[in-house]
This record gives sequence, C-alpha cells and structure tokens, in this order.
Amino acid sequence: MTKPSLPLALALALAAALTLFSPPAVAQSVMTSTYGDLAVTITGSGSISSRQTARGIEAVLNEHTVIITSNSVIIDGETYAVTAESTVVVDGTAGFSVTVDGREIGGFSELDQLMADAEAGDAVAQNNLGNRYYFGNGVEQDYARANELYRQAAAQGLAEAQSNLAWAYWNGEGVEVDDAEAMRLAQLAADQGNAIGMRLVGLGYFHGRGHEQDKARAAQIWAEAANLGDATSAYNMGIIVRDGDGVLQDTDLAILWFERAEELGHSQAAERLAELRVE
Repeated sequence: MTKPSLPLALALALAAALTLFSPPAVAQSVMTSTYGDLAVTITGSGSISSRQTARGIEAVLNEHTVIITSNSVIIDGETYAVTAESTVVVDGTAGFSVTVDGREIGGFSELDQLMADAEAGDAVAQNNLGNRYYFGNGVEQDYARANELYRQAAAQGLAEAQSNLAWAYWNGEGVEVDDAEAMRLAQLAADQGNAIGMRLVGLGYFHGRGHEQDKARAAQIWAEAANLGDATSAYNMGIIVRDGDGVLQDTDLAILWFERAEELGHSQAAERLAELRVE
C-alpha cells in the first residue's frame, strides 16, 4: 500500500536496538553508504545489518526490514512514498519506529514490541508485560491479566514470574488467597536464588501460613535473602533481632541489620536506626 508523499533530504540514522531489560553494554558500530543521491548512516549494535540491493538500502533491525529507495520507504513490505531530500530515521532504542522529517510513518512502540514478544512465548516479556498490567503502566491495571502472564512465564521456569505469582496468591490480588500455592511458587523461585521469593518463603514460616510456624527458620531464610540484596529481608531481620522474636535479642546486631537495610534502600531503616541509637 502506498502512502501520501512526504516532503524532505534523505539520510538514514539507525539507532541501536536496546532490549527492554538493560543488557550489558555492547560496542557501537557505525556504517555509511550511498544509494544514488541518498546518504545513509547506520549506527547501532546487536541485531543490526544493512546492505545495498537493486531496490535500495536494506536495513534489518529487531527482526524488522526497512528498504530505502529514491522515492519510498518500505517497512516490512508496506510502502510509504517520500520525495527527494527527505530525512529518514529508523529507531530501535524503544521498540521500533520509522520517521520521515520527524513524522512517524510506521513501527512498534516499546509496549507493542513487548506484547508481540509475550504473544510469541518469550517468558521475560510475559513477566514484564505482567508487571505493566499489575502496576497499570501504559495499560489499564488488571491483576487477573497480570497473573495470567505471570503464570505463562512461571510455567517456563522464570523465577521472577514464579515469585510474582506467589505474591498474588499470598495477597489475594486477582486470585483467591492460597497459602499453599503461594509457598509452592515462592519455593520454586527461591530454589533459583530469587531473593524476593525467598522473602515470601520466610514470611510463610514466620506467620505459619503454608508452613508450620518456625520463626527461627524464617530468620535463616531472611538472612540469606538479605545477603543476596533484598532490603526488606534485611529490615525484617533487624526487627526480629531487635525484639528477640524467634531469635536471640541483640540490639547491636539489630543495628547492623538496619544499617544493611538502609544501604540497600529500605525507606524505614533510618528511622529504626535513629530509635535504637537514642536508646
């Protein structure tokens, strides 16, 4: 399908494709080419390639194909007419988009790409789309839809999704409260070293939900989760050690745990420290 002509100089800037979850930085590459009067600059990394064909400059980014000719831009087979001296930008930094002189003519937003990846069965995408529905980030908040996506990712063994779904069962968010299922899922996540799942397993033992109550066991699990960087588990350790609740009371040790929680970013740790230091 041919779109109405869009006036403008023809240079192609191809931005780096970035995944949704902040992967390790990779070196950028810069490629330049020409096609007739068309100057093409491609800057990017990862799954980016370009070549000159009989039709024009062909670039592949994030599994999308863009072909630049002297009078058109073809995006995944759909043709958009352009005139000479147009500026075309193909951007993969937040999903995928193509603009001509600042006007978007095609592509996918970050959310569109996330939905497509989740539909294709990508467990990480399913979990992160679930987070969007859970928090109402870019979509209408929907706990049931979030849990459906978490369940799909959890079935593939993704620890983060197992933990997220476990918390849903624990809190009754979008599902009926089910302590046994919460503990089953949380343990699956904990077995993979997921600190948030471990925190929930600790809560199960501490409160006797889904497990026989065992506060000493809860403390062991929270200490391990805290050492993996979970601020709330460190804070919980400070509370129970301060109070001698299931463990020996030790104010000095409680201070150390609250200091650890503060280092990890817990919002209430500083207040607890101030209280203990006054005493």
